[in-house]
Amino acid sequence: MKIGIIGAGPRGLLMLNNLIQNFESSDHDNLTIHLFDRAVAGGRVWKVKQPISLIMNTPANELSLFDDGQKDALSVSQWCQSETSKEFINSLDVDNKDELLTAVDKINDRSYVPRAICGAYCQWFFQQLVKQIKDNDNINLAVHFNQNVDNVEKVKDDSFVVSVGDVDYPVDKLVFSLGQQENKLTKDQESLQKYANDYDLTYILPGEADEADLSTITSDQNVIIRGMGLSFNDFVSRLTEDRGGYFTDNGDDTLTYHASGDEPTIFAGSRRGVPYYPKAISQKAFNENYPAVFLTNENVDKHLKDGHISFEDFHTLLRLDIEYRYYSFLFSLKHPEIDVADFQKKFKETDNHNSLIGSYHLPTEEVFDWDKILNPVAGVKISTLDNYQENIKTWLKEMIDDALLGSKTGPVIGSLEMLRDLRDNIRYVLSNHLFTNDDLVHKYLGRFSSDMKFLSQGAPAVRSQEILALMDAGIVKIIGPQMQVIGANHKFITRSAFYGEEIIHGDALIEARTNAPVTKVSANPVITSMIDKGLIKPLPITLSDGETVDNSSVDIDIKTDQVVGQPNLYTWGLNTEGLYFVTSAIPRPGVNDSILRAGDDIAKGLLDIPVENPTIYM
Repeated sequence: MKIGIIGAGPRGLLMLNNLIQNFESSDHDNLTIHLFDRAVAGGRVWKVKQPISLIMNTPANELSLFDDGQKDALSVSQWCQSETSKEFINSLDVDNKDELLTAVDKINDRSYVPRAICGAYCQWFFQQLVKQIKDNDNINLAVHFNQNVDNVEKVKDDSFVVSVGDVDYPVDKLVFSLGQQENKLTKDQESLQKYANDYDLTYILPGEADEADLSTITSDQNVIIRGMGLSFNDFVSRLTEDRGGYFTDNGDDTLTYHASGDEPTIFAGSRRGVPYYPKAISQKAFNENYPAVFLTNENVDKHLKDGHISFEDFHTLLRLDIEYRYYSFLFSLKHPEIDVADFQKKFKETDNHNSLIGSYHLPTEEVFDWDKILNPVAGVKISTLDNYQENIKTWLKEMIDDALLGSKTGPVIGSLEMLRDLRDNIRYVLSNHLFTNDDLVHKYLGRFSSDMKFLSQGAPAVRSQEILALMDAGIVKIIGPQMQVIGANHKFITRSAFYGEEIIHGDALIEARTNAPVTKVSANPVITSMIDKGLIKPLPITLSDGETVDNSSVDIDIKTDQVVGQPNLYTWGLNTEGLYFVTSAIPRPGVNDSILRAGDDIAKGLLDIPVENPTIYM
């Protein structure tokens, strides 16, 4: 039996682990596993050699590649705090070893870990799997790292040939999880790239921030950054701290930035015109989740009509869970006169939540305003760039203060943390096709997906503190909503549609985001070769008017994660975003994580082991 795994990032390593754990339960006498990646174990995102300043947005104690209960399992937090991590890092042949050792010494359960450290953990985890394989005479592992898979072809018996350069590797079954990848350029990107080449400007396409060449950007230049999510923070870090600047703590939850003089002036913007919400200081145990009260699977099923829940009903249930948590935290923090348990009982039972909240006679600014949460600058009169800076700084300071209270204390950021706990509940709706196709395309896949990233996928609070300090230092300026960018007068120029006469000229334009994992526009040779040969296709969605559009996901059977029409081909992870939800996440230990369950199911399918209760909402 030969199985191929394309992609050695976290999902590929999870699959390798599950194949090893399940092999003895299969009927196969021997197993050869071919593991392919254009980088090394951990993949491209989690490479060890990257700036130590680039950090994750999940606490260390909520990350693990081991299955729950697995022998000798260590979460990222446990590994970092053990001598094992230091011994392993010392064994690495890398020139940033001292940085890694210094960083790992500072990590506790609630630390937000440098991505380079997570990369070292991935490599250590892989080493443990290699040791297990060496102890098993019936399993062989063939590693193909730092090599590109150029082609995937199916042969007559439904097996496959994976080609790397001039070498072909036949496998009986194949699973791929490619992680972040390149997409074909849009017309806008092609135009901007050509303009940059014509006028000797710097244009950075979407991709990994640590890999971008920023050497052409000098201190006397203006840099335009489009996008204010995680990649925005990464690029800002590279253009400031990594150029010799540093922050000092003022002792009052604020920072001061000390410039090196090598920083450019950064103008950042987006459609929304507001940086992502910060992540709270974690107060949760590694296995602690807030269960849904309203968006439960049972409640969703009660709202089904003709097998579907309306997007409005779904959104109401989700909002009620956020508001329930918000007011619980708010009353505990600021209103000792209110019995929180009594409030929670009434909030669960009432049909008129607005009336109940009104009965507490709260100040207007304490009433949860969903529209204000989604658009923090709504109603703010924006007349100039400088005027807008003050508005953003005020909002950032409020959110930082809330986030620093902690994930079980801060009303706003603590309640938004609930969105992470609700991921499986959202996955249940998505992967069981409980939206109508019209609601899925017109309401979920568009604005809602963007809103969820804005609310729940931001960087740790320290990043917001840094942005605030950089704004105070005049190095970072935030552009108002509805950012517009074009090339003109031999420069990139940008403005907010809210004050269109104030034009900013830039010498560099950075697209601060990774590529969306959209099957149809992928430029990854694994995807393109399989599309060209008819092995995979995007998941089709037929709307009520007869129009068919493509989901971003590969078309798979949700009960098995097999590619439709291909009994021996499986995929999971980012290649299924749009069918599943937040498919880039690393599993969380101790909570029966659906990613771990799905990995076990797929491994059993690859090994021809029956799966009694498949995970269909990972």
